[in-house]
Amino acid sequence: MLTYHKINTSPSEEWLELLNSDLVRKHLMQHPLFTTDTFRIWLQSKIKVDQEPRCILRAIRSDGKLIGWCGIQIESGDYELALVLSPKFWGHGREVMSQIKLWAQELGHKQLLAHLPQTRPQTKALERLFGKPIRASNIQENVFNTYRIEI
Repeated sequence: MLTYHKINTSPSEEWLELLNSDLVRKHLMQHPLFTTDTFRIWLQSKIKVDQEPRCILRAIRSDGKLIGWCGIQIESGDYELALVLSPKFWGHGREVMSQIKLWAQELGHKQLLAHLPQTRPQTKALERLFGKPIRASNIQENVFNTYRIEI
């Protein structure tokens, strides 16, 4: 069973293992490997986002172990869905998406955007979760397919 917790409640060692995983990094914005110091900066930025109106970010655990993070964050004035899972839990994407949509309803969102790297293959599973891309977006010098998720 997956459980959701404040983003700052998991040990940094678990976060570094997740965020520096080659398979996870392959599907995220390109950036150098996290160090303890750069992780702390990242975590502080996510804690601030979690405090913004209509935003929520949570660590995801299974059997007490950190397996990902998710939520709703604001990027360039748009509310976006965030979802990062350990590869062993990629089959749980629908379950996490359902939780995020519940939060979105509670927070009054009508839609969210999702950004996936253009290098990520457009699979049928991805299309079932997000639909078809609505545009290409440049975010911090990375190119993404942007999806609109209706709530």
